[in-house]
Amino acid sequence: MTPFLTGRKLLTERQEALLEAIRAALEALRAALRRFGVDVAPADVRILDDAIAHLDELFLLVVAGEYNSGKSSFINALIGAPVVAEGVTPTTDRITVLRYGDTPGEMVGGAFLVEYRFPAEVLRRMAIVDTPGTNAIIQRHEELTRDFIPRADLVLFVTSASQPFSASERSFLELIRDWGKKVVIIVNKADLLDAAGLAEVVAFVGRHAEDLFGVRPEIFAVSSRLARQARDDDDQALWDASRFPAIEQYISDTLDEEQRVRLKLLSPLGVARRLAERYLIAVEDRLAALRDDVAAIENIERQLEQFRSDLADDFQRHRAEIANILNEFELRGMQFFDETIRVSNLFHLARHQQEISEAFARDIVADVPQQIEARLQALIDWMVEKNLRIWQGVMDYLRRERVVQHRSGLIGEIGGTFEYNRNALIESVAREAEKIVATYDREAEAQALTDEVRAAIASSTLVGAGAVGIGALLVLLLHGALLDVTGVLVAGVLALGGLYIIPNKRRQIKRQFHQRVADLRETLTATMERQFNAELDRMITRIRDAIDPYTRFVYTQHDHLLTTQRELSDAEAEISRLQAEVERS
Repeated sequence: MTPFLTGRKLLTERQEALLEAIRAALEALRAALRRFGVDVAPADVRILDDAIAHLDELFLLVVAGEYNSGKSSFINALIGAPVVAEGVTPTTDRITVLRYGDTPGEMVGGAFLVEYRFPAEVLRRMAIVDTPGTNAIIQRHEELTRDFIPRADLVLFVTSASQPFSASERSFLELIRDWGKKVVIIVNKADLLDAAGLAEVVAFVGRHAEDLFGVRPEIFAVSSRLARQARDDDDQALWDASRFPAIEQYISDTLDEEQRVRLKLLSPLGVARRLAERYLIAVEDRLAALRDDVAAIENIERQLEQFRSDLADDFQRHRAEIANILNEFELRGMQFFDETIRVSNLFHLARHQQEISEAFARDIVADVPQQIEARLQALIDWMVEKNLRIWQGVMDYLRRERVVQHRSGLIGEIGGTFEYNRNALIESVAREAEKIVATYDREAEAQALTDEVRAAIASSTLVGAGAVGIGALLVLLLHGALLDVTGVLVAGVLALGGLYIIPNKRRQIKRQFHQRVADLRETLTATMERQFNAELDRMITRIRDAIDPYTRFVYTQHDHLLTTQRELSDAEAEISRLQAEVERS
């Protein structure tokens, strides 16, 4: 079948082009919703699918209203026969679609849907839908009507002249407005009021409807009861008194071929626009939540980089202090050599080598290893403590920031999976950080780092570390700086004559001593820097690995949502463009 036949003729070429453009826009929106994911409400998917399918169907006029407003009697008066049940209690518990048929007949279309065929002239041009009453005691009745409204091309909303525009009616009209539907208001039971009273009611309904919709919709005051009686009695005067000719003329003349096509094209666009806006809000809300997550991750990264920077600063301070210790050690050693290796002291050097060695260890090496070890230990303790504080910061920050305040703004069912995954990941990361904080052993961490530094120093200086500590290791290194002064003297000075050789040997020993201390300083500081940077990288990597699932989720979702946002925005822009084009036609 060529797209929908509206009654008397097929669509024009321009209308056909618009219809295909609308179909493409709705399909693009459906693709964007599929990209959004499993959190798209099933009802919304169904509504969009219905809107696409409904493009090929007859114009759909939906009659809605509260259960005692007289909408069923209005439909019977419009059709000219008692085709739907009437009553003062909620009688309609299903959607009834009235279509043209040469002979009356009923066909069940689903648990809550029935089609009724009837040979009424008005049904050649459109299908008329009778919906369950809103504000009924049976909640399912109102839900059926609410779910069906998005399919409507035009809504005739029936209110009673005896109780017009109630609060519950206003609420239901807001739903119709939000779906972008055109509304015509029927003030039924007009025969209950005199002319002045009826005019007052119509004015009252008009004011409130204009406030709600922004424009005043068409309003018709009728008496369905008098119209039915007039048809039964073939009474023209009673027919005129029922005020039904005006609404009948509106449906047959004002709601002509062009107007029906126009409303038919606008109807799915209104539905699509609302869905696009609905999920754009949801996407933007998620992006706002992710912006907070990105800020949290960036804050953690700043803490880690600050940790690195602080360590570099603190390391330079400790390095300078160790250099000063070694500089003072070197100065004392130089002075020791000047005072000890002299011609006047030649016989003492030859006879008291052990005493000289002990004096060097006691007065020159002294507590230098302990001073250096204290500096190293202070740096290790600082690093261990700082690492613990970072883990505490990660834990506290995620615990504090994991619930985004504006999350309550998510709409309806939207957001369940996303929020569940997001919160679960944040909770998992925070729990991991909490476990590490709870089990963090400062002494064990410091001892492990101390052992690594000691092993690195031993390896770099080619000294067997064994089970000795850093201090003992440094004693070995610093004692070696004495060289073997007495050995040099015994082997050369005494044999050749101290008067000429001693000054040269002293200078040689001092040069060697200076180089030995310089090598030690360079090796020690380079080893320390390399080891501490390696440990720092390990600490930072451990933290990053812990938050990596959360980080991946945030950045992956952020990219995904930006793409979804672009697709939804493009779909909404095209829908708005098509709405404007249809409204101009």
